[in-house]
Amino acid sequence: MADRGGGRTLPSSDDDRSAVDWIAHVTRIGWLAKGFVFVVIGGIAVRVAIAGGRGDSVDRSRPARSADQRGALRAISDTPIGSLLLIVLAAGLAVFAVWKVTQAVIPSSADRDVLGALRRIGWAGLGVFYGALGIAAWNLGRGERPSDEQSTAELTARLMGAPGGRLLVGVVAVIVAAVAAFHVRKGVRYEFVDDLDTDDLSTRTERWIGRAGVAGFVARAIVLGVAAWFLLRSAIRFDPSEAVGLDGALRELAAADLGRGVLLAVGLGLAIAGCYDMATFRRQTMR
Repeated sequence: MADRGGGRTLPSSDDDRSAVDWIAHVTRIGWLAKGFVFVVIGGIAVRVAIAGGRGDSVDRSRPARSADQRGALRAISDTPIGSLLLIVLAAGLAVFAVWKVTQAVIPSSADRDVLGALRRIGWAGLGVFYGALGIAAWNLGRGERPSDEQSTAELTARLMGAPGGRLLVGVVAVIVAAVAAFHVRKGVRYEFVDDLDTDDLSTRTERWIGRAGVAGFVARAIVLGVAAWFLLRSAIRFDPSEAVGLDGALRELAAADLGRGVLLAVGLGLAIAGCYDMATFRRQTMR
């Protein structure tokens, strides 16, 4: 593999280029899997908004499904072909996680400054997140029902109990907030279009893809921002119970003034984000 100008290594032969193309095609499946999960999460969030934050379970004898990645996996599991879908999703998410970790470990020449270092930290975090989600999907697809899932508050409490844990929780909160800001910037400045191959798209189609991208990135940023705020507040007050994950962030939105309307909009945005990922997975340049 040849390296030009200090960037990521480039293929130096036809065989190498074929291998890189094959890896890119496989990695794009991760985008498709990620999009499907966000469509389900968005749908659950919309139902939470309609139910007034109580949850999406129509049958009150059953526990309300959480509006997060775990709730999404359970919703998929409840479908007639849920096990098969979960196994396929697990494979796609695993590939996506490996790609994100690779981006973090092998930086391009454009990612060697401070901003690039922050991006790499974010990529590593996404790799861990989607890797864990892939493992959960695999286990659930094989019929292993999770019996001891830990909430964000419980995990935060364990982290705070470690030496320097409170500071570490604060650092994680700042990183999550930075990722949220990155999503806002990428969305409102249309920077996500740079990651797409749009040469053969009509102006109208490209315009609709742009609108979907903006809505999706901003919706994800809102949820990340809320989660970062509560995580930071838990570190400042030394109160792990204030930390919330995706489900908690969405329910906090539902509980606020005009929260149901905001949550409905965010839920629709998350679903649109998933549709965007699914619609553009073949056009991702995978740089």
